[in-house]
Amino acid sequence: MSMVWIVQATGNPRFPFRIALEKDGKTLFAVRSQDSWPGQRGNVFCVRDGSQADELDMFETLERIPILSFDRFGKSLRITLNRPNKKRCEFLILDKPYKNKPGSYEQIFFKTQTAQSQHRSKSRLSLQPTAEPFKVVIDSAERYPWKFPKATIERRRLPAGDYALVQEEKILSVVERKTFDNMVSDFGQIANLHRVLKELSGLSHPAMVIEADFGDFLNPDRLEHGYKPAHCYRALAELQAMHPSLPIIFARTRKEANLWTYGYFRAVHRLHIQEDRDSDFKITAEPITPYVAESRLESRLLDLLRTIDSPQQEKGLSLGEISTALDDIDATYLKRELLALGKRGLVESSGRSKKRRWMASQITDA
Repeated sequence: MSMVWIVQATGNPRFPFRIALEKDGKTLFAVRSQDSWPGQRGNVFCVRDGSQADELDMFETLERIPILSFDRFGKSLRITLNRPNKKRCEFLILDKPYKNKPGSYEQIFFKTQTAQSQHRSKSRLSLQPTAEPFKVVIDSAERYPWKFPKATIERRRLPAGDYALVQEEKILSVVERKTFDNMVSDFGQIANLHRVLKELSGLSHPAMVIEADFGDFLNPDRLEHGYKPAHCYRALAELQAMHPSLPIIFARTRKEANLWTYGYFRAVHRLHIQEDRDSDFKITAEPITPYVAESRLESRLLDLLRTIDSPQQEKGLSLGEISTALDDIDATYLKRELLALGKRGLVESSGRSKKRRWMASQITDA
């Protein structure tokens, strides 16, 4: 079942709205808010909602909107809603120490993407510097290795790749290094290269860094082994298509490839430290796993109208029948989406008011 954004009216003048994130009927996160959406205010102050189950029946539900994506970064919950406007927001959860006594208290701010982009810290990097040292393991077979000035270096055999960022013997990131000649030569053993890259993709934060520009592989003057530029172009495209989770980085020179990898390892190290610090800070009722909706409401509606036949003789489905099939979405929002699809010519309707029935247009069936 999809994740749902629910807004309810509480009747409390100080915090008139309850905003909750639910999945499979369970409330993951809920707050009492001073507004249903920050709007011009930029951000809205919220407090945790402690409502009992029997109390929720007294609230009036104002919105039920599917959530397209949901994730945590540090102490922020980032959410994208399935609607054209007012769709991106975040909740910033802070743990503030008391000034005059031991302990701390929680502050929650409801912010929109626009407010976040206009904040004075918008140019500040998300991963903060750390003084904690990091270790890089260089594969023992690597000749003339890259340099990592501020890292502890160790030489040994790696399970995959040529360079690895390691924390307490756990591989946090791994990079496969390729020179231009290495890469062209590997085109002659593409099956073996796929095997190597598959092993690499199975590790944390992998990457393949090539000491050449993409255009070098299209330059006949640089190609050997009788390969044509078109073959190199297809081979590189095949590698990325068959290993989509593996970034392939084209760095023009050895120095640039070394610098990119050094910066990448430092960023992954900072991310690891930051995640460790935030792991004990509980935000939601359950551990957060990144969520991305399987399909948008538009696709769900069109699929429904194409595949489900009405039990009655009339063509199409009524709003009530659609609402029953998509019971996680508010009927008002469903009607709004159907009207929008109608303006685009993707759905048609017949009848009026309660007798109105919806069907996929002939264009969408073509």
